[in-house]
Amino acid sequence: MIKAIIFDFYGVIRSDEYHDWLDRHGFKRGGQLGHLSKDLDKGITSMDEFFESLSQLSKVPASEIKQEFVAHASLNMNLLALILQLKKKYKIALLSNASSSYLREVLEESGIGVLFDEIIISSEVGFIKPSIKIFEHTLNKLSVKPVEAIFIDDNENFCQAAEKLGIRSIYFKGLESLISNLKEIGIIDN
Repeated sequence: MIKAIIFDFYGVIRSDEYHDWLDRHGFKRGGQLGHLSKDLDKGITSMDEFFESLSQLSKVPASEIKQEFVAHASLNMNLLALILQLKKKYKIALLSNASSSYLREVLEESGIGVLFDEIIISSEVGFIKPSIKIFEHTLNKLSVKPVEAIFIDDNENFCQAAEKLGIRSIYFKGLESLISNLKEIGIIDN
């Protein structure tokens, strides 16, 4: 029986402003840019250091990058409405590879932090997806077994990592697809 639903943040609940920025400016993911992101997610660098490093690699001023991140960010309001409904029956968690200060600020400013029973941010716990340890940590915080949880993420590799632990995973491709998947599992009535 499912007791908890775990959501990724960037690319699911909110647009992924970093990947969107890379795409808009024609940069490929990975390489030095991938290392910058991982260091940020691990809490090794701050958001300001991340913007400065990104600026050095891209030759775009850090202040301009930061402004673009904010200007192009958007919340998936329809998904948030669904989460509010799911919260009536299930524990809801947020599991994100992210900078703690940046994500905590977003959650506070938007007021959506209250939707989550647990908020697990990679830079706070020292593990990043797809590490099994971050999934185990999340399950422990929720007091559920792997078979009692569903994980939703827009990164197929992260979904596969969760599956290896026994967590049913849904690769997020959009709200309609997610609703269809949740109906198939029996989380949402037809």
